[in-house]
Amino acid sequence: MLTQVFQHVFVRHADDPQPLIAEGEWHGEILPAARGDNGFGYDPLFYVPEFDKTAAELDAAIKNGISHRGQALQSLVARLKRS
Repeated sequence: MLTQVFQHVFVRHADDPQPLIAEGEWHGEILPAARGDNGFGYDPLFYVPEFDKTAAELDAAIKNGISHRGQALQSLVARLKRS
């Protein structure tokens, strides 16, 4: 299996001297064959070892909480609340 890292970044006011940057990373592996019917794109091939499932096999609520997009969004919301 190939290992894979997906990254997602949100930036508020990129030209601001102190921009707000929120990032998320999702580590996993690429399977040789698709598994699961949920999601889109690479989801059926992206294996998440901690759950022994592909992204396409995960419940949407779990996927949204652990994915690179979900992590970045959670970080952005937390940083916006502090600013």
